[in-house]
Amino acid sequence: MRRRVALAWRHAGLLLHALSAVAVIRLGLRLIGYQPLLRRIERARPARKPAGNVHLAMWAIRHSARLVPGATCLTKALAGQYFCVRAGHPAIVRIGVQRREGRVAAHAWLVDDHDVLIGGQEEDLAGFTPLVDLRGAAR
Repeated sequence: MRRRVALAWRHAGLLLHALSAVAVIRLGLRLIGYQPLLRRIERARPARKPAGNVHLAMWAIRHSARLVPGATCLTKALAGQYFCVRAGHPAIVRIGVQRREGRVAAHAWLVDDHDVLIGGQEEDLAGFTPLVDLRGAAR
């Protein structure tokens, strides 16, 4: 527990940035939809001081998303894409579906090459059939 608190304290700025990004994206999804929001993410300015570790930014998004009501897998994936675009790091939001208990379940995750950055483990995502890739413009 002490280690988690120390880690969170050391990265408080990143956690606050991730929290604000997740909250704004959640609100944007509610108000304007994902397509206009994706265009805004693609036009995001590069960060003055890009986060050196993309995985640390994904950690911050996962943990801060717990505080945002209604933050879905799409919200987290788009927030991750926002951080990647600002860092000049190419990433793709992949949306897929899976038949589960007679119903169709949809899920979104963030992919860099073939590595899943946010949205689950590759083994868990193997059961999903990818439908669409939403690409962020890397600089």
